[in-house]
Amino acid sequence: MSGGILSQDEIDLLTKNLLGSGGAPAAAEAPAAAPAPVENTAEAARPFFKIICEQASSVVTAVLSRAVDFQLQWLVAGENSVIPDELTSHSLCVDVSVKKDFVGNMSFVISKQEVATLSDLMLMGSGHTDYTEEHRDAICEIINQITGSCITTIDSQMRLATDFGQGTVRDFSGKNDFKGGAVATILIKIEEFPDQKILIVIDDSLLSGIKAKMSKVSSIGSDTSLASLGLSSSPSASSGGIIGGGGGGGGGGGDGTPVAMPPAFAPQQGGVFGSTGNKALDLLMDIEMPIVIELGRSQMSLKRILELGPGAIVEMDRLAGEPVDILINGKVVARGEVVVVDENFGVRIISLVSPEERLKLLR
Repeated sequence: MSGGILSQDEIDLLTKNLLGSGGAPAAAEAPAAAPAPVENTAEAARPFFKIICEQASSVVTAVLSRAVDFQLQWLVAGENSVIPDELTSHSLCVDVSVKKDFVGNMSFVISKQEVATLSDLMLMGSGHTDYTEEHRDAICEIINQITGSCITTIDSQMRLATDFGQGTVRDFSGKNDFKGGAVATILIKIEEFPDQKILIVIDDSLLSGIKAKMSKVSSIGSDTSLASLGLSSSPSASSGGIIGGGGGGGGGGGDGTPVAMPPAFAPQQGGVFGSTGNKALDLLMDIEMPIVIELGRSQMSLKRILELGPGAIVEMDRLAGEPVDILINGKVVARGEVVVVDENFGVRIISLVSPEERLKLLR
């Protein structure tokens, strides 16, 4: 270009760039279509994970006698999960089998330091301790209590029957080996301790089973109201100690019969023991549990058992005058000596079982 005037060659070059090969203006390129959103297949299991978190908060708060909160942070398909840094090494995995309405496996991935904290607090320690192999049994017992408490809630809120097996502990590789299924990242808040993350994993079989069952029943979710459970929350029903069903008008079931208020919805009076200051623990204070006094044990062959008759003596494995065991829910909690009170046998407690002994008895 000279003197501000375009030469013919420059005009031809500009025209060639603006026109197509046939001399017509080149068509503007169509904008690329936005990619279709990817479905998060794990979302179908959100009500299930929320129940696990709610029950875990309640159970662990009662077990540790301090406020504990399990918060669901992220829920993704297994292949999309990211392992938190604190779980990439020195972690344990507690596997639990699930059966009945759906069948599969669920796993809890927890760092060994968090295992040590939870186990030590359960055994009335300070929680500030290093991990040892003995803590494996304690964390397994905590997981068993959590899954056991979820059975009734899953049935009432999701209309699904479940049964959980006993947990088994293994070392966690720290790698994302989850193929399919769903992975939930859970934040654990323990009073006076730093927040920690754990993973709760369900395999593809369990996730598919939940999807199939949830498609047949309406998902109530974890924020279930009393009305959605077939119960009335009217003040008149609550004050009277009975609660109405969802069948019809009035204050009863479908046939007008009053329905007794379940303990979980009963007015909180703190029980005959008064309040402990822990709402979750107060709910359990009026529950009666059988106490068994064990004098001793003995092993005999089937032949000798068949030979037993009136007057036969069975020798126990305990010496005369030795303390007897006091068991609650099958666990030895104390030892005492047999006494007679108003012509009835009784036991005077001599000692309580130490935390170390209780941990050994969990095996």
